[in-house]
Amino acid sequence: MGIINSFFGMILNLIFEGIALLTPVGTLGLTIIVFTVVTRLLLTPLQIKQMRTTRAMSKIQPELTRIQKKYANKKDQQSQMAYSQELQAIYKKYKISPFAGCLPLLIQLPLIYALYNVLRQPSRYISKLSEMYTQLADVLAQNVANVDTVINEVVNKVPLSSTAMYELQKLGDTATLADKLSHFTTDQWNAMRELISPQVYDLLSNLLEAKHGFEYFIVNLVDSPSQLVANGQYLALLIPIAAGASTFIFSKITMAASKPATPANGEANPADSMMKVMNIMMPIMMGWFSYTVPNGLALYWISGNIIMMVQQIWVNKIVDKQQAVLEEQLRKDREAALAAQGVKKKKKKKKPKPEVATGEVEQKAIDEKPKKPKKTASEDETTNSTKED
Repeated sequence: MGIINSFFGMILNLIFEGIALLTPVGTLGLTIIVFTVVTRLLLTPLQIKQMRTTRAMSKIQPELTRIQKKYANKKDQQSQMAYSQELQAIYKKYKISPFAGCLPLLIQLPLIYALYNVLRQPSRYISKLSEMYTQLADVLAQNVANVDTVINEVVNKVPLSSTAMYELQKLGDTATLADKLSHFTTDQWNAMRELISPQVYDLLSNLLEAKHGFEYFIVNLVDSPSQLVANGQYLALLIPIAAGASTFIFSKITMAASKPATPANGEANPADSMMKVMNIMMPIMMGWFSYTVPNGLALYWISGNIIMMVQQIWVNKIVDKQQAVLEEQLRKDREAALAAQGVKKKKKKKKPKPEVATGEVEQKAIDEKPKKPKKTASEDETTNSTKED
């Protein structure tokens, strides 16, 4: 994961450097949005492959069902091998890999996790932010004799978030003062202001102002909605609501685009039912997740959903063209199969007549030859008298 994190961290840093040249305000927010666009473009081929496979499997479902019925009651090894071979022949014929629907997901999971790692602590990968936190740490270390004690008092007064604690625990003894400061929220900086002298805080003011400009995008991206709500900023609730709503809309669009197949027996499709459940659970999960993590991660998720909605339109057009080719091939193959079945039925109806031996035919003709009726005695006497005359 370290290599993947470094790769995405390098992209994030390049984007930040470019945007910082344009504006010193909202830099991190704009960086996250542009970064989301770039990463979604990188994942587009996997998304196309996944959707094509899902819809193609739906199209060839009648062929798969026919093979399943054919071998439904055949459990011997030879029949199972034949069953597997016929399935593979169908997949090969229509250029479908049944695992291609899962593979993109398996590839995307570590990538998404790497993105999460990068955005969970952007100062580790963005040079300007890293330099800024180092300068803040230097000012404190040089002007506050008991700086570690002050930091501990700040954390006791305003506890670190679970995300910050996890990141610092990973660093262990190597965690520097700059690392700790990079996780400080607005409340923690305010608590520190009360614990240090005004002169020292004045030395920090320019750096804190620049830091605030970089990290502010409608709200401070280092803070979480839960912290803002606790301080009475209830409008922050719009962030998790937007995250949940965008997840719900995108899930509906994706489910409609995938078009899972309906089984031939008319029963509900298990995959369809599972997708409906996920369409309810995922927005709730992402809404809660966005409520507890820094706003920067929530911004990444919301912007990602919006970008993917637009992207889905383009992906649908590409997949539709591929599906049109597959549907035409299936139509021709099914028509040919029906024609072949019709020929077989006609041959079965025209049964040949049984052959009859020649002797039997002659005997039958003799038997069927009409016989002359026998004359009565009176008719014989009349005939004889006629001859005498």
